[in-house]
Amino acid sequence: KMLVKLEESEGSGRVRLGDFYRSALHAGQWQFTESEGYLRELGALDESESSNPRVVIPNYLNAPSNCMEPSAYYGVCCIDECEEVLGYVEREVKAPTATPKEIANIFINVPSASLAAGRKLSATSLRRLEELGDHHQGHIPIHGRLFAQWLHLAYPRECPYPHVSGTIRPKTAKDWMEAGLPTTARNEEMQQHIEAGRQMLSTRNGTDEELSSAWWSMEEELVDAQAHSWELVRKAEKGPWRIMMYAFFACTAGSAFMFYPMKALDKTLTHELISMKSVSRWARTSLKHSMNMHVV
Repeated sequence: KMLVKLEESEGSGRVRLGDFYRSALHAGQWQFTESEGYLRELGALDESESSNPRVVIPNYLNAPSNCMEPSAYYGVCCIDECEEVLGYVEREVKAPTATPKEIANIFINVPSASLAAGRKLSATSLRRLEELGDHHQGHIPIHGRLFAQWLHLAYPRECPYPHVSGTIRPKTAKDWMEAGLPTTARNEEMQQHIEAGRQMLSTRNGTDEELSSAWWSMEEELVDAQAHSWELVRKAEKGPWRIMMYAFFACTAGSAFMFYPMKALDKTLTHELISMKSVSRWARTSLKHSMNMHVV
């Protein structure tokens, strides 16, 4: 709630770094003291405008720095409000993909913590949605990075921006400090950002959605790329030759997997379970939703 009050503009989902630090030094919000470098590695710092860095609210709230780990087996983190939005889409679509028109019609009635149902999608959101449709031959996978990016554009307060895998390295404050790096900014550094913010013009050109779309990229990452390929074949009703080719490659991959030594398989699975924290948060969320839907 406090971060929403500090928004650069209402509904932007972003807080100027100077305002972020001002609340820590002068408003008693002692928790808002993460260093600029730490925020960057968490994926919570928007530096698309170098002279005006901003903290991205959902990325900050869902970062491991805000999780408690009372045990080595689990952690307690903030509720990801975007899961509710994605869950609503899944229940309406009842499929792994949907057309831009179907998604646009669904989002007329999608409620959220900050936006009431019945709103009209902006021209920017509709244009970006069409871009995703063109990229995926008319059927947008709802468990992919591009759709997660569109959700951030449409719901900048609830849905985190999905960074491309490998571009950020989120760590807990403990892990960051063990690497010899500071997690909190010095008072002098915070004051510098506060002063820089004061010197900036109070007016700003552009809309709130342009703030959210400054990071926009068309690099896709799918939770299940093979399933998406099959879905495209089924919906496009391609000829039997194309389907046979997909079947051939699928069987080849399956055979190779079956003959892989069980010991190596067990080691791989163990490693994947242990390293689950390294997977992007949007991918973990989409994977969980996708598995639940496929089981049904």
